Amino acid sequence: MHFERMAAEYAQARPPYPQPIFETLEAASVIGPGLRILEIGAGAGLATEELTRRGCDVVALEPGAQLSALLMESLPGVEVLVARLEDAELPDHGFDSVVAATSMHWVDLRVGLPKIHAALRPDGCLAVWRTIFGDEEVETEFRARVIQLVSQREDDEDTRREHRPTMEELTAGDWFEPVQTEQWHWSVNLSTDQIRRLFATFSNWSPAEVSAAAQAADDLGGFVTEHYRSVLHLLRRRRG
Repeated sequence: MHFERMAAEYAQARPPYPQPIFETLEAASVIGPGLRILEIGAGAGLATEELTRRGCDVVALEPGAQLSALLMESLPGVEVLVARLEDAELPDHGFDSVVAATSMHWVDLRVGLPKIHAALRPDGCLAVWRTIFGDEEVETEFRARVIQLVSQREDDEDTRREHRPTMEELTAGDWFEPVQTEQWHWSVNLSTDQIRRLFATFSNWSPAEVSAAAQAADDLGGFVTEHYRSVLHLLRRRRG
């Protein structure tokens, strides 16, 4: 529901995924011209647009009605299924690859992994990646303020999801075998307004916390450099 409310803002406020993610996937023949791809939780199309630009034939799963409508409008060549992975009716062995960009942590893996396995062609691949907003290896005054805000919460299940699913979780049940894990460290300069808009898209941030984060950016001169980390898990479908 949070992402539905933020539908129009989401794609504009979130920074794009680093290009090396897509270059790595294309080099491994996970994505590329003519390959049929199932994307889980496509949202407003932040990753979908890049997949289509690289020639993929994309079927996008997105349960949100407003997000789906935006996706259909902005990328009319993409087939959009308004459903969760757990509920979707998918053809057996219908896809060369399945990808999930900052969405797999919402999936019940006990249901989702066997469904993905069935939907993939033999030797098909599953690629799961996400951006972790706040690189633990880089300390900044703004990040210290953000950490202080988060530490005041009584419980923060959504923040714990930032590092999930792990490769161990994705290989549970022997549906998939690991191929590789890669990560990229990168940074972006954001204004106070961009911080406010970006943090408002985070499902675990209250309006008061978003305002406090924007105020922290304003206190530090109106511009801050954020250091992020993107993590990619690549797996191959087990036969049988």
